[in-house]
Amino acid sequence: MIADLSWASLRVPRCTLTARLAIPRALAARAALPAPRPPWTILFTKAFALAAESQPALRRLHATLPRPVLLEAPHAIGCIVLEREHEGQATLALARFTEPHATPLARLAAQLHHAKTAPPTEWRHFHRLLRFARLPWPLRRLMLRWALASGTPLLRYGGTFAVSSLGSRQAAIVDSVSVLPCFLSYGPIGADGGVEVFLSFDHRVMDGADGAAALEGLELAMESLVAAELAGMAIPALTPAE
Repeated sequence: MIADLSWASLRVPRCTLTARLAIPRALAARAALPAPRPPWTILFTKAFALAAESQPALRRLHATLPRPVLLEAPHAIGCIVLEREHEGQATLALARFTEPHATPLARLAAQLHHAKTAPPTEWRHFHRLLRFARLPWPLRRLMLRWALASGTPLLRYGGTFAVSSLGSRQAAIVDSVSVLPCFLSYGPIGADGGVEVFLSFDHRVMDGADGAAALEGLELAMESLVAAELAGMAIPALTPAE
């Protein structure tokens, strides 16, 4: 499956931007929560989806059939690249979130946990990936070319952006093999809330100015709406007076 995606990604002309963001409010609000805290991948997924609400370029993908056109989703659809065990081996998979901008962080975190731990038969998206991987490779390549050309299968089974990170291992992913329009990654998060963020995007869909605006919107969403939601999660629920 990874070999097929790597092959397909060569057909996507990409540009990569990097910026150092400051997210001290989100860092402090998350640190104030008891364990288990929402993973950083969930926070970045929601922040990027929130930024996409006011930036249509982040919700578009390029299709070539029946003619070159930009398709625009009503809301950003996010995918988190995760590693899970399957038949005794580490396997990469995608956890898909259809409306992360409007989904509470606690529910997003629960969905991610389910994607990492549920048996394949109980996680429809992973079961679908396994079935795809068992098809003959010429058929897989043909299906991927059709998905890239028409665009609709990417929205239905993939999304508008993907998030992956090795920041917890003190490393950063600076390039991607994604077929989705946007691929977001970030490095280790410093004690001051500084973090290096990398955004790789389809140059047919957006340009450098759109990418820079996306990173600015990501930082703003993380420090405002996401930080506020984290702070709200730390407030204990009030019990009605007897």
